[in-house]
Amino acid sequence: MVSRRIYLTIFILMLMVFVMFMFAGVSSNILSDTATNNRATERVDISHEDTLTADSLNIATGNPGYIGIGRDVFDPEQKLRVAILTSGSEDKIAYILIEWCVYNKYLYKVFTDLPEEEEIADYDVILFGDYQINDQDSEFLYTYANLGKTMMFTQLPDYQKIKSSKELANFFGIKSAVQENITTDGIKIFPNFMINKVREYNIGDYYGDKDDTAVSVPYYSLTAGYEVYSIGILNQQDKLGIENKDLPPLLWRTRTENSFVFVINSDIFKGMSVLGILTGFMAHEREVYVYPVVNAQTISLLSYPYLSNENNTTTQELYSRTSETVARDLLWPNIIQILKNYGDSFSFFAAPQLDYLDDIGPKKDYIDFYLREIGKLPGDMGLSLEQVSKTDLTDLISKDEMFFGKYLPKYNFTALYTADFSRDEVEDSLDNEFLKEVSLVMSDYKEGDNLISFLNENVLSVKFNLDGYQHETMDDLRMICIENAIGMSNTMVDIGRVIYPKDSTDEWNYLSLLWSKGDTYYKDYTKFDMVSIYEMEKRIRRFLTLDYTYEYDGDDIIIHIDQFDEEAYFILCTYSKSIEYVNHGKAEAMNDTNTTYLIKAEDSTVLIHLTEGNILKKPRNNKIIPSNPE
Repeated sequence: MVSRRIYLTIFILMLMVFVMFMFAGVSSNILSDTATNNRATERVDISHEDTLTADSLNIATGNPGYIGIGRDVFDPEQKLRVAILTSGSEDKIAYILIEWCVYNKYLYKVFTDLPEEEEIADYDVILFGDYQINDQDSEFLYTYANLGKTMMFTQLPDYQKIKSSKELANFFGIKSAVQENITTDGIKIFPNFMINKVREYNIGDYYGDKDDTAVSVPYYSLTAGYEVYSIGILNQQDKLGIENKDLPPLLWRTRTENSFVFVINSDIFKGMSVLGILTGFMAHEREVYVYPVVNAQTISLLSYPYLSNENNTTTQELYSRTSETVARDLLWPNIIQILKNYGDSFSFFAAPQLDYLDDIGPKKDYIDFYLREIGKLPGDMGLSLEQVSKTDLTDLISKDEMFFGKYLPKYNFTALYTADFSRDEVEDSLDNEFLKEVSLVMSDYKEGDNLISFLNENVLSVKFNLDGYQHETMDDLRMICIENAIGMSNTMVDIGRVIYPKDSTDEWNYLSLLWSKGDTYYKDYTKFDMVSIYEMEKRIRRFLTLDYTYEYDGDDIIIHIDQFDEEAYFILCTYSKSIEYVNHGKAEAMNDTNTTYLIKAEDSTVLIHLTEGNILKKPRNNKIIPSNPE
């Protein structure tokens, strides 16, 4: 028989459990009704007019320091000046060269003809886009070389021109034209050319599944005094009797008269990869080289959280689950584990639904679950415009606004993934009340795009440069070049493919394996921070607005930063020296050789003291080796 005391105790416990369940339900509703995006109040107040742009750095628009679209230049007399040679407005390479100047804060001017000696006198570096060099241009090139102008060529003249012209061949450091076209079996990029260690691409390597390492290039033998940074690999090298030093050169530097001449001899180094190659060239152009970087690596989950329950027939067949339970019970724990393997980058672009033409629509059931779990990480959430239907952008936004306005009324989205919608469509849609707080727009990279720029006066545009499910040879090459140029990688992982798979390669067990092994490719860049999209946004805005100059006297480097805001990041490249100490900043070696450092500036003036790295130290037994035995 149960006593009254025990009965009362049981009753109280049951009541407490009931109240706790009720409170949990009520608190979930409170979370949905009151949830806000804290990131909306944490943004840095930097707009387009506060940044250095192509207009403000273009010498042709007026005197150095001219204010066009963007702000004026800091200490223009101390700035590096770059001449860009182009064939005209159709030269896509020229736009990349200008983009490189903007990221490095260099003054530049575009020429469509080879400038005369007096025109080029004030320039330090000459970049050649798709400008076609002919035999009659040799006189100009040697004039520039006598003036000591550093020259970088994104492509060589035609093979036959070099073969028939001794002057052209000598200018580029070419001893002989061996073969007009040779197909290499792979590619090797030597260590310390860029930030990464040695990169070797060959058949059967772990850079994807494609056999895409064969490269067709003109084959040249170089004269003494060259420095090669990349070569073509020949698997039959021994049978062909070719020594290592005679393998087909792809990237090299030679000395011509008073100048360094840098050469790109392969089409694989094209598009955004040129940004990193030019930076690698500059690091080998002088004893020390300092340049600004963003220092931000991000991974963004697209169309996730997913808040609908569409395409159930397919998901039941593949996973024995509905779409919403696939998203929550299967994907969520797996996604979080993989993200933690990469680092602290937890960024999501929510998709209320993917098919806007069916009658299913989004559900509110799991909003609180995702908000709570993302908050614990901590993570950030933007909005995805991805869809499998062909819904007009206005209708799509209207439906999203209706859903989130009802179930997340106080949550302002500040980041947006544009999916397949055009730049103009997205820009026009930002006037919508629902998107009024958007300050960051993420989209897929297309040839000719800037990696980072402004969509309008206040909205930052950032392009994805990596796909988390794909990492072939050219993907890796693009990654290491962008890491080298601006210290950034921006990876997308599309979860919409799992909900609407086109074939077996879109199934999660396959995609998750591809994505999870990708952290291997980042090993050389662990010193760069893995951050959220909102931290990346702040760092990019600071990167675009800062300007700098630096001085070097053989022992000390002094970096002067204009428009300094809390922190700034730089890469320092040296040949043989190492850092002894840093004032008003921190330094961390990027590689084992201590020749490349990540510098964190904590003030507008940073002093870096260097020490010679190859000095013979005092013997431990105190016996001194005489300098002259006689």
